[in-house]
Amino acid sequence: MARALGSDAGGLVDSLLLITARIGANLLALAWIFMMARLLVPDEAGRVFQAMALAQLGSALVTANLESGSMRFLVTAEAAGRADVMRGFIRLNRLLVGALLVPVAALVAVLLWRKNGGAADFLPLALSAVAAVPMIALARMTSRHAAALGAIRPGLLPRLLAGPLVLTIGLVALHLGGAKPAAWHIVALFTLSEIIAAALQQYLLRRRFAFMAQGPADMSGWRDWARQGAWLAPGLAMSEYRKSLLIALAALVLAPGDVSRLAIAFSIINFISFGVVAVDVAFMPRIARAMASGDAVRRDHLLALSMVIKLAGLALGAALVWALGPLVLALLGPEYVSAEGAMMIMLLIPVLSVLAGPGAGILMAAGLGRLDFASNLAGGVTLALAMWLGGRLGGVDGAAWGAVAGLGVTVLLAALLSRRGAGIGTTIACLRHLRQQGEAAK
Repeated sequence: MARALGSDAGGLVDSLLLITARIGANLLALAWIFMMARLLVPDEAGRVFQAMALAQLGSALVTANLESGSMRFLVTAEAAGRADVMRGFIRLNRLLVGALLVPVAALVAVLLWRKNGGAADFLPLALSAVAAVPMIALARMTSRHAAALGAIRPGLLPRLLAGPLVLTIGLVALHLGGAKPAAWHIVALFTLSEIIAAALQQYLLRRRFAFMAQGPADMSGWRDWARQGAWLAPGLAMSEYRKSLLIALAALVLAPGDVSRLAIAFSIINFISFGVVAVDVAFMPRIARAMASGDAVRRDHLLALSMVIKLAGLALGAALVWALGPLVLALLGPEYVSAEGAMMIMLLIPVLSVLAGPGAGILMAAGLGRLDFASNLAGGVTLALAMWLGGRLGGVDGAAWGAVAGLGVTVLLAALLSRRGAGIGTTIACLRHLRQQGEAAK
């Protein structure tokens, strides 16, 4: 088996390990979210969700998303033997956090003040959220840098697992101790988890990053680095931080209790979305290689095969949500039963994602990053406007429809641009390739 896999064996092991870790992290995330919902009333849980979401979005602002260019700039610099450029890229990334932290922290505090200003625990809540911003930023940028330098596991695993583990253990301890936590206690646990993640990364990667202390740093490429970060910023918001963006937007128009209901409904649905992403992550490297070699038949076969797997997973996931979702909400308490409508509405998010296919991945593999930028930007603007309007007119359910509209525009536009720009169809229509290939084999 190992001989057949050849040089791909290490990559396969890494992929399987990381997918397993992501599944575990998602299960633990659901566990601590459900535990929090049992320990706090919806209004308090909503304040926790908002504080965490703003801290995560703030972490993207303090780095200017520079780290998203790691695969391009660090890999190129290392191949050219330019350790000085590598040091410059990483050092500038870290310096930006210090330079932008004060204005971003002020923005996070102001947004929290809008709904929490009168709360007795506003100060510790805000301080905990602000303290999390640089820690989240450091953990994210370090994982990106490490992945570009071939150290994927020590860079990503602490970031994946520290948060859910610390929050789950902490909430279990509070529950067993009979304590009644306040909202800021849970946000402080979240901040602690990010500190632990960042510290673990620095320890595990100390040898790989030893070159940072061994010479000068060349930051002359900062304009290209900043430009790349700006192009990829909408993609970061609409993929990795889409749950945080959704919660932050919902908090602008909904009461804290309704924010909590929307967040928990989305968390349940997001487990299906994770499965869709996992399939795309597994297939995209092979699809990209087929594109690079000009093998259109293999590319279309892989797209169709991944579509079959995602449709099967979607059918199973949707059936489970339909059958068990209302029961799960009822177990959280009568306050969450009303979130069933939003949960069923947001089931359309993974449905649209599957039907549209991996348009964004195709655009990036084809070198059409500007079209990917356009689809994410259009989706982000639609998300903001639709959630605001939907929340004002229809409360939680209206905001859920807004989330479907924004995220739906993103994936459908990416599929359209993939067809127009790269000449590659990614939608469910790609299933015809399986039938055509079967007929050709007869």
